This record gives sequence, structure tokens and C-alpha cells, in this order.
Amino acid sequence: MKHHKKYASLLLALVLILSLTACGGNGKQDDNAGQSSDKAVLQYYTWTDEEDYMRKIVDDFNAKHENIEVKLNTISNDADEYNTKIMTNLSGGSQMDVYSINGTASLGMYAQKNQLLDLTEQIKNSKVEVSAYGPSFQDIVTVLTEGKYFALPYRTSQYAIFYNKAIFDKEGIEYPEQMTWNEYAELAKQLTKGEGVDKQWGGYYADWLIAPLGGLQSGSTILDDNLEPVEGFLQFLNRIYYEDQSHMSYKQMKGESIDWIKQFEVGNVAMLINGEWTINMLKADIDTGKTDIEFDMAPLPLPDGVQDQTTVGGVSTFIGINPASKNQEAAFEFVKYVTGNEGGTMIAESNVLPAFSSKDTKESYLKATNIQGSSYFFDAKTVMENQPVPKIDEVNRIFSEQRDLYLFQEQDLETTMNTFQQQRNQLLQQ
Repeated sequence: MKHHKKYASLLLALVLILSLTACGGNGKQDDNAGQSSDKAVLQYYTWTDEEDYMRKIVDDFNAKHENIEVKLNTISNDADEYNTKIMTNLSGGSQMDVYSINGTASLGMYAQKNQLLDLTEQIKNSKVEVSAYGPSFQDIVTVLTEGKYFALPYRTSQYAIFYNKAIFDKEGIEYPEQMTWNEYAELAKQLTKGEGVDKQWGGYYADWLIAPLGGLQSGSTILDDNLEPVEGFLQFLNRIYYEDQSHMSYKQMKGESIDWIKQFEVGNVAMLINGEWTINMLKADIDTGKTDIEFDMAPLPLPDGVQDQTTVGGVSTFIGINPASKNQEAAFEFVKYVTGNEGGTMIAESNVLPAFSSKDTKESYLKATNIQGSSYFFDAKTVMENQPVPKIDEVNRIFSEQRDLYLFQEQDLETTMNTFQQQRNQLLQQ
């Protein structure tokens, strides 16, 4: 009898344990309550500036995929902090499945450290339209990752002129169209008036724009042996900053930490040379009442002798998969969605220029921006801002240091170019 009671007690205890388990008795299972056992949950990481439109894309993807759920995580915009935390996640056994990559240098770094899943076969088998990302992406794949695809792009960058329509209307001058850099300088000088706080600047070329835009449009880069086009563009900057005094000087911008977008928004700058992100920033500030500026855009000026519309930029923001992810197939579905026509169209709806170029993304972007000149971004030839080589960040740093000395008027141009070339060559030979 005692044995029967003992077995009955054990049976009752087992029934209770099974009941608690079935009801979700521990916290971990509560977290997954209502989910089917075959649903793949993806942890996706990006930086905080991306959250507004990426949240919409993630929600739309989740609504269309019953067996996949993407959870969005954001990290600070600071590039060093972002990369440090991503590296920590990759090496520390984090559950991170998918992550965004800012810039070609970071893409190369992650690929070289084997921290991105090789997607070459998946892309080939899925017939992803890689041609829709333009030639700059193929250049990156060919040079930086030796023909292998470790990520796909979802944003691209391009430079243009953004102009204040009210100033041109007031001065009775036609809105700018395609110009040469010399014509741009002359127009900026013509539009520069007044003194002090009432000064009207003909143009604004921000101190943090490192790339020698005119040199790049001419087919030259800071990696070349012949640096004459790069030198010529630095000389051009010295002209507009100090000789013509049609742009706020490099010294003043650096010394006073001028906010370039606010300087344009207050209405005392006629023309602003900057990237496509300017549209999104201006429209956001207009919507919140921070400014009431009426603006449009025109093509980036061209060097003498360059006939075709040519801007500078290229694919700049990527998304890839952690090789340690346990949900690689589901992760690839998300990557395709973000970087394809559907994701690209939603990116365009947020006034952000998508990497995927199609009729849908173009129409979506033109409708969202409602800026007549924004079709330029789809029509112009784009040359790469940063060459896809492993040490490009260090080369840019050396160039920036020497450029600073010249534009602070502390060093002549010949010394600037010679010193840069010597330091660059020493770096690349290491």
C-alpha cells in the first residue's frame, strides 16, 4: 500500500510539472507566448538616425512574413561607438543576426575579419538585381571584397547644389542649372552682399566636406600619382573662401563651429553644396516649424572639360548577416527586402535616397521630396567619393590634416601637396 501511495504522489507531481510547462510557467516561454515554434526571430541592429524609416520597413516586413519576426535595436550614431558595440556583439556571443554597415571602409573591415556571411551564392540563386545598385557597388565588390558579396546596399549618397529660391527671386536672377565650378564661383560672388549679421553669402561649402569633389569629377583621386586635379580643387576652395569672400571662410566655420544646416535655414545663404541627406533634414525642420525656407536643387558644378552630368557619392550604407546567426535563411529574406524594390520604395518615401534604382523607387522619391531638381540623383553619372581600399580612412585623415593647414592659411599649396603625397606613400607601403 505504501508503494502505491508513493507512485501516486510521483505521478501527481509529474502531472503538475507538465501542466506548468504547458501553461508557460517560466519567464523565457512567456516571452514567446503566442508564437509558433517554427517562427524565426531576428535581432537587427542599426544606428539611431536610421530608426524613423527602418521602423516602418521592419513593421511592414513583419506584417508580410508570418514565420519571421524582426526586432529592431539601435545604437548611437557615433561611428566609433557604433562599430565598437557591433564588434562586441559579434565577438561576445550576442544573438545579433543582422546589422547595418556605414561606409565602404567599415564594410571592408567586417569582411576581412570574417564577421559577415558570404552571400554570393544566395544572391546568385535568388537572382538579386545587383545592377540596380549602379556601377559603384560593382567597383566595391570587385576591389574591396575580391568579387564576393558580403552585404547589400540600401542607401546611396550624391552631392548637389541646394539653393534658396527667395534670394534668387529677390535678386531677379534665374535659378541655377548645370554650371561649371568657375561659373558657380562667379554667381556666388554676384550674390554676396552686406556685412556682419546681415551678410548674404553667395554660397556655403562646409568645412567637414573632405572629398575634393571637382578632382573626383575629373577622374582623379587622392590615391593617384598625378594629383593636379586635387590640387586645383583645393586652390578653388581657397578662392571662394578668401579671394572672392563669397563663402564663409574655413577659419570662421572651424573656429565658431558653425552649424551648416542652420546657416542655410536662416535664409542668408543663396547656394549650399552638400549631399542628398540635406533634403531629408530640411524637410524635417520645415515640418516641425524650425524653418520656412523654400528651396530646390541643381546639379553639382562640373570641372572645365567635363561634359556629362557627373556627381560624387555612390552606395554608402549596407546590411549584412552575422555568420554566427542561427537564422541565416530568414536573415537573408530580410536583407533582400530592405535592399530591394519594396524596401527601397519605403526608404524613398522618407526623403532618403535608396541604393536600389527602379521606376518605383524613383517615383516614390520624387513624390516624397516634391523637389523639381531631385530627378538629377537618378540621371547623373556618379563617381565614388571613397575608393574601396582597406586604408582609405587613414589616407583621408592625412589628406584632411594637410588640407586644414592650407585652408587655415598656415601652409602653402605646394608644401601641402608634397607633404600629403609623402605621408600617403609611407602609409601605403607599410
